[in-house]
Amino acid sequence: MEKLRTGIIGAGFIGPIHIEGVRRLGYAEISAIATSNQKTADRAAEMLKIPRAYGNWEDLVNDPEIDVVHICCSNFLHYPISKACLELGKPVICDKPLTLDLAEAKELVEIAKRNNVVNAITFNLGFYPMVREAKEIIARGELGKINLVFGRYMQDWLVKDTDYNWRVEAKYQGKSRAIADIGSHWLQMVQMLLNKKIVSVYGETSIFIPKRKKPLVSLATFEEKELKKGEYEEVVVDTEDHATIMLKFENGIKGVLIVAQVCPGRKQRLEWEISGLNKSLAWQNEEPEKLWVGYRTKPNENYMKEPSIMSECSRTFVNSAAGLSEGYFDTWKNIMSRIYDRIKAGVQKGSSPPDFPTFQEGYNIMIIIDAILKSAEENVWVDIDW
Repeated sequence: MEKLRTGIIGAGFIGPIHIEGVRRLGYAEISAIATSNQKTADRAAEMLKIPRAYGNWEDLVNDPEIDVVHICCSNFLHYPISKACLELGKPVICDKPLTLDLAEAKELVEIAKRNNVVNAITFNLGFYPMVREAKEIIARGELGKINLVFGRYMQDWLVKDTDYNWRVEAKYQGKSRAIADIGSHWLQMVQMLLNKKIVSVYGETSIFIPKRKKPLVSLATFEEKELKKGEYEEVVVDTEDHATIMLKFENGIKGVLIVAQVCPGRKQRLEWEISGLNKSLAWQNEEPEKLWVGYRTKPNENYMKEPSIMSECSRTFVNSAAGLSEGYFDTWKNIMSRIYDRIKAGVQKGSSPPDFPTFQEGYNIMIIIDAILKSAEENVWVDIDW
């Protein structure tokens, strides 16, 4: 079988992660990479061992020898690149958020459906084996009636005024940062676990650092540098550092989420807990192979990843035997394998639904985020019109 030929747009933090996930499949190869100019593209191609380099995204998308396009660049480019791919009929895999505004996202969903093109958005964190095992446990009804879900996603990489990234400016990121950048993972994952939609939100947001020092030289995501006078320009921050969100789900389930990127010591702390009448489940990504099970009348349990006792479905997300750790990069392999299997098989109208998040799910998350921002601005509960 000929290998699928992949093009990557963007060589920052997330681009190399996409590349590794694709290379692990065995039936796809990274054929080209594009960045904002030829110099950086050539450097990235050499470092990442990619045969072709483009100094703009248009040339890569229009290359007839590229079968699949990955969008791993700044958010303001997601819409034009996705649209170009869909209109050419090329499968496209986009990092979140899908676009900067709802109108653009809705248009992409409509074009994808009309042209019957494989499309995906990379909510990869739901592809941990024990997250999928939790989904199976909930689907079997073992928790009983579910009443409450709560959790958080905390980071510390933007805790100083000298911490700058393009995401702090709405013209590049979109009008939400903490919610859209990290809270979106939690919102998508919990709805997937419960198989219930969020129907109403009440949010509060904060900008704790209203001005930041933007370096006059480019820094990588998560890179830290103490800046001296003359090495930066001051920019006004117009995206939130924090949000506290109350949630109402279908079936009367209530929830609370806190997200923030200014919490010293917390690098990537995503966690959730789901409480039913029979028992509770809890998981967090710093110990991803452990699922906590809580009871009222007997000792609590730590359910560890063990393929031989896991559900048949969740076993398919396991990449190594019990006792052999797997983690974040394995989630990318898991999501890429499902997307690329769909591309390889081809898409027929009436075929089974994709088993990965599509542009439709990216659009749905943006609806929720817009509702949260509206709630925070107006200080009211906002119902979500699905």
